[in-house]
Amino acid sequence: MAFVVDSQEWDFNGWTSKDIQAAIEDILERLSWAFEDQHDVWVGETLQTQLVYGTDDLWSLRSATSNVQIEEEVWQELAAALGRTKRYIDEENWPAGFDDYLIAVDNNPPVINPDIAWAHHNVRAHRAVACLGLRRKGLFTTISKYGAANVRWTGDKKSCTLFWREAIHIERNTAATLERLAPYAYPGLFFVPGVWHGLAKLSGGYYQHSHGLQRYLSILSDSGKWAFTAPPPAEVMSEAQGKGPELPTSQLIIRRFIRLGLDVTPENPNVFRHNTCRKARELNVFGETLYFEWHGKLQLYQNRVHIHPPVDGSKEKVLVGIIDAHLPLPP
Repeated sequence: MAFVVDSQEWDFNGWTSKDIQAAIEDILERLSWAFEDQHDVWVGETLQTQLVYGTDDLWSLRSATSNVQIEEEVWQELAAALGRTKRYIDEENWPAGFDDYLIAVDNNPPVINPDIAWAHHNVRAHRAVACLGLRRKGLFTTISKYGAANVRWTGDKKSCTLFWREAIHIERNTAATLERLAPYAYPGLFFVPGVWHGLAKLSGGYYQHSHGLQRYLSILSDSGKWAFTAPPPAEVMSEAQGKGPELPTSQLIIRRFIRLGLDVTPENPNVFRHNTCRKARELNVFGETLYFEWHGKLQLYQNRVHIHPPVDGSKEKVLVGIIDAHLPLPP
């Protein structure tokens, strides 16, 4: 799973210096996110030599006599970032069909573009690769003589998150794939070590409930912190938000999750009072014992995801601690 720079979008003819600098700074930010998470970023052979502005290649624009004037710090950051990229042409294992660079995107006429071809053929081979473009952003159908594949051009953080959620399905949607990609697909969640062992305990198995589970994780990642911590009285994020240190009541949290489309409730008090039942929901995290009483219901009577509101060590993330068919209840 990685990213490839779509170099054909680096055509600055008709752009102002301000527009060019803004576009480069935008892609530098996305490259920084990829490097921080230690993902591969590939570039083609032509990015730094092709003409991007009249008769000038990229680095010719750095000249003091160029019609394009960009801050020197931006040039330095770009040089450093491109120095960290890899060339896909040097990879030992090419995806099947990579001899075909003729790719159609979004019902447009096909053009020769090795960068998009690298993403397209990798996705066809069930390896998630997204494109980094300057202007194109979103999910697009790409077509070669070998078939079609949906390829994402990432933009902001949200679109990067969408890419990783799509990547789970590109890479065959197994329990192992979910465990590997979950930190990127659900950045608002902290997964307690060992939580993924519970996937094998789900009644019916992981795959049968994968879409429902991923839906829960997506909404919890995007809105769980707000549901647990935002001051009353708002029940939806679009309402005027309360102010001050007051925390929402359990009933308000339940209503918020209902409005988000999730069935999330705390355990009854008798569960806590029963030693065996309480211990089944307790986990040692960040050096303290946390009681994971809040749980999402994948089905009415079975298959649960036990969560906990953010704590100091989770960096404002909702904790996902236990996945199980059903934990013990008092007699």
